Amino acid sequence: MTRLWAVLLLFGLGSCGQPVDSARTVATPAEVHVAHRPPSAKDVIDAVIASGQLPLRTSPTCASVGTEVSDGTIGRFLAGFLAELSSPEKKNWIETKIEPGRSAQGEPVSLCTLTLRHEDGDDRWGWGVQFQVRSSDGLVLANSFTCVGAG
Repeated sequence: MTRLWAVLLLFGLGSCGQPVDSARTVATPAEVHVAHRPPSAKDVIDAVIASGQLPLRTSPTCASVGTEVSDGTIGRFLAGFLAELSSPEKKNWIETKIEPGRSAQGEPVSLCTLTLRHEDGDDRWGWGVQFQVRSSDGLVLANSFTCVGAG
């Protein structure tokens, strides 16, 4: 549970003082590189946090997702679901997956997935993001982010 609170804190700090207006213009984040190739679970979580300001409009799969209509970034999308995990009597966890793959241009990448999981009786869901990390230099391919999940 300590890791969950650390992630919650990091998402919260990243959005402090930020307006919640989804129509606002979001600055393009700086390039993000992971520390290891292939990425570790920690690298996947770190890359998602560092990419939190990416607009949801980066991918059509992210249209109309989130816990509030005003969620406009990857960070706000995930922060909403992280906030739902705060009850200790429910089963909650963070799942990461890293698989080898190829980008649309054919270059070797790691296909990374971060999913926030929740189970409470019949209430079960998993929401998150998937993205690619270029194998040659560890660059997170910002335009590869997609939203995944169901519940």
